[in-house]
This record gives sequence, structure tokens and C-alpha cells, in this order.
Amino acid sequence: HLLCLFGQRAFGSNKSYMHLMPLAPALTQSTPQRTAVIGGGIAGLACARRLQQLGHEAVCFDTGKHAPGGRCSSRTWPGGATVDHAAQYATARSASFSALMKELETEGLVKQWPARVVALEGGAAAVPVEGDAVRYVGADGMGGIAAALARGLDVRQDVWVPPNGGITYESDGMWRLRLPSGAGDDCRFDAVVIAHNGKCAERLTSSVPARDVHSLLRTRFAASLPGGGREGGGVFTLNSVYSLAFEAPAGVMPSDFDAAEVRGGPLRWLANNAAKYAPADGGGEVWTALSTGAFGKAHKVPQEQLAGTEAEAEVTAKLLRAVEAAVGLEPEALKPLRTRLQLWGAALPLCRWDDPYVWDAEHRIGIAGDWCAASAEHAATVEGAFLSGEALANHLAATPAQPAGLSLGADGGRFVPIEGAFGGAPGQPSWVQPAEAGGGRGGGRG
Repeated sequence: HLLCLFGQRAFGSNKSYMHLMPLAPALTQSTPQRTAVIGGGIAGLACARRLQQLGHEAVCFDTGKHAPGGRCSSRTWPGGATVDHAAQYATARSASFSALMKELETEGLVKQWPARVVALEGGAAAVPVEGDAVRYVGADGMGGIAAALARGLDVRQDVWVPPNGGITYESDGMWRLRLPSGAGDDCRFDAVVIAHNGKCAERLTSSVPARDVHSLLRTRFAASLPGGGREGGGVFTLNSVYSLAFEAPAGVMPSDFDAAEVRGGPLRWLANNAAKYAPADGGGEVWTALSTGAFGKAHKVPQEQLAGTEAEAEVTAKLLRAVEAAVGLEPEALKPLRTRLQLWGAALPLCRWDDPYVWDAEHRIGIAGDWCAASAEHAATVEGAFLSGEALANHLAATPAQPAGLSLGADGGRFVPIEGAFGGAPGQPSWVQPAEAGGGRGGGRG
């Protein structure tokens, strides 16, 4: 059940997801009619898609240069092979997401991946990992799932809403986005959905009047959660993960498994993209190796300063040596034909907010993401991101005057540790200090 969003997931919750089922509300005059969705990952696309289904106008702003999807994306390797360099597959347990996967499978846009998954540790013999979950991948890469959700939507590609002053809450109750040239002049909206995370989301909301929304978007980066929770110290926490794609000559890597959970060392996941999609021209196999959060933190550098640096060469070499150790190859035996290294600086949430979405009814601004999950099994998954975005859209359309997910303080919601393999740690659920009264009132620099 690993790598549903890099596919971390966990079990155990007494909350129900019944309220995430699609609604068929009667729209009212008070319902916001035009919504800016900032973030074109799965949560943002699901939210925009559902709003459009319910008769609303939604505009999705995505920073991706070529296509939306965020961490649910793929790239084309030299020679034509498809490579999943972040999310490795999706599972479907809810009725809503299962119906979507079946629909896209019928259209030939997704397919089931009957992967042979094993556990590897220290070069020992591979141990099969049992499980009954159906794994879905895009027919031509995980990016295909995002592309399917984006069909028919107004997605403004390669648009960066500036973290400083990007959104402003105006005196008439409307939101104004400061957009770069070429992204459109229609920059006023009835509502805003924040569907991305990390420091940019934190800065984007730093001075808007919706103070509790900003409180939930404050971000800490770490390889693991503290062992004990501090009263009122709940903070959204993300780790960093390196993704190394490498092309190995045919016959060098093992052929008795398609993917592996790696235990011990700097690696956590290893998968053969040729087991999902057509191999590269020339017969090589392109594999994806994902690091642990601890390795990502220890070797983290600014992402825009990685290519062509000594850091890139050092991290690539360390991960290749880790692959050799995991699969039982001699050191330096793996001589890849080519490599591609990427740092996901804001990779996976280590804790989840125990509501599926957040909505500030007073200011008409909400949050959706894979880290908003009432159920532990959906946290940090492709499915969880979809459910969060869809549920927020349903709420916005049906009951926009009612706040949701914004109960802070000792008697309110909690950031709950996610038990998983990419840095989750046993910790204590922690509540969030409410924002100081009056902070940031009077306008809106983000």
C-alpha cells in the first residue's frame, strides 16, 4: 500500500467519509459564482472540476510549465519511455474515487498495475509484500490522471501567483489576484481555494484577514515529527525527498520484481517504469528511486541550484550506491546510461489536519490538499487529494455560509501524525493556537 502519493498511507480512524459523496445542491444567490483555485495538483483540479459540474466558474492557476498535476506527474525520457518521478500509483477505496478510476479505465486513460512488490533490506533476498489493493496508473504516466481531471477546465499554466501580495481581500468582499502578464486580466473572484502548500502558501496568506486559514498553512520542514506533541504546538510538517531516475542497460537490474520497499539506508522505494509502460528505445530500463526524508533533509539544497552542481553529482552517486546495496550488486556495478535527479522540497506531509477541507465562510477562502484528511487511510495519497478538493467544492456550492474545518484551540481540530515510511513518526496529535485577534486585518498582502 506504499506510494499512493509517493504513496504514503496509514490506517485507523473513527471518522466517516460519507459526507464526501457528491452532492446535488440547489445553488443560491449567496453561493460564490467565481472561484480562483491556486494550485493545479490533484486537489486543485478535483475542486475546480466539481465546481464546474455544479454550475460555477472556476479558474485554476498552476505553476507547472507544461501540464498540471504537481506531484502526480510524469516525464518523457530520451528514447520515449514514460517515467513516474513522484507519485507512483493511486489506490481507490472510496466510492467517488473508485467511480472515477473505473470511468477513466473504460476510456483507456488509466490502467491497473499488477505490480510484483517486494521488500528489500541490505542486499538480502527479496520478500514479497502482500496486499489486496488495486493499483492504478495513467495509461501514459501518472500525469495522465491529472490531465484527465483537467479536461474542459480553465487551467492557466505556468502562472505563479506571487507569495508576496499575490492575493488581496478587498473592501467589497471580493478577492483580487495579482497575475503576471499574459495570465489574464480577469483577476477578481468571489472565493479563493488554496490547493498547494509549503512556504509559498504560508506567505500567500500571511497578511490576509483570514487569520485561522493562515495558521493552518504555517509550515515546518523536517525529516520526522517530534516524539512528543506540545500543547498548542500543532504545525503542518512536510519532508523533502530526492527522486532519481536512471536508465540501466537491460539485464543489469533484477527481473524478479517490479517495485520494492527498501528498508534501511537512504532509499525507500525503487520501481521499474518499464513494468508499467513501454521501455526506452534501445532496450534500457528506466527505474525510479525515491529517498527517505532523512536523506532528503541531510542533502537538501535550493532546487533551482541543483542541476550541474557538485551536490547533484554527490547525491546521484550516493543513491546509485544505495540501489546497488539494496539489490545485491557490487559497488560501482551500476553504470547507468543516463540519470535525472530532482529534489521534491515539499514532498510529503508528515501529519494530517483531521478534517477533509477548510472553509472560512466570512472571507470565502478555503484549503484543500492530501494533508486534509479525516480518515488516516486517505492521508498523503492521490485519492485523499481528490476527495479533499471535491468535498470542498461540494461545501462551497451547497453551504457557503457555514465555516468548516476551522475549529482551532484546545477543543478544536488536531494535526495527527501520519504513520508511513517516508519520515512519519509516532507523535501526539497537536492542536493549533488560534491566530491573534485582528492580525492582518485591512487588506491583503500574501
